[in-house]
Amino acid sequence: IRRPPRSTQGVSSAASDVYKRQVIAAPHPVAIAASLAFGLFWARAGAPVHVGRPGAWFGLVLGAVVYPFAQVWLHGEAIGVVADLLTDPLGRVEGLEADTVMMIIVSVLTAYADEITKLAMLVSVMLVMGQPSDARAITAASVAPTAGYAMIAALVVLSRSLGPVGSEHMLAYSFVQEWAWLGLQFGTAYLLARGWLTDRLIGYFIAAGILHALALYVATLQGIGWHPAVVTLLVVAIGLFAFSWGASMIPSGRR
Repeated sequence: IRRPPRSTQGVSSAASDVYKRQVIAAPHPVAIAASLAFGLFWARAGAPVHVGRPGAWFGLVLGAVVYPFAQVWLHGEAIGVVADLLTDPLGRVEGLEADTVMMIIVSVLTAYADEITKLAMLVSVMLVMGQPSDARAITAASVAPTAGYAMIAALVVLSRSLGPVGSEHMLAYSFVQEWAWLGLQFGTAYLLARGWLTDRLIGYFIAAGILHALALYVATLQGIGWHPAVVTLLVVAIGLFAFSWGASMIPSGRR
């Protein structure tokens, strides 16, 4: 699950434990198959997109290439610095549930960092496509890089779950959560496309970030003792809602 960064031990050890990621991992064949299957599932289930343009394929590759850089620098460094700066002040506030506040802050920062990354990729693909105006091309410019980004993320998480450090007890939950996370990423990409199409990008960007942050915060609850089945159910509900809402915002038409 896409999460930040470095340790914030002391104030929010639970959040940091959940957020730690292993960006470089040997890809597992089952993880490769699952991430591709999840991506195809959500691509077929969602709004029609114009995949015939070379720009859409460029976007898919762009998302896959950007993911490790976003994890190492944006999540691992930038958000980690902010979390470190907030640790001591939060710890000194009497009566404040510092762990909970830190988890919320890091979830919000991470969510909007991802949405900013997706928005930057959307702009890049739009430039490559020649700034098209039709809805399907704009949707493809938003969804294609997000698909590449999200599938690489799922590949990393599932490869780790299937590896020596993974837990057999958690394996099924990991697969279901990653399936739901791809749905959420597709859904928020549709919201960004809708914002671009209607000149209300700021509003849809904020909505996408809220959904993303909510799902990230729910994911941290597993690290503080919530049962993984409950966390998985909540992540699935948020992912399905984000996908359904986002896909409904895009004009219908033939693929």
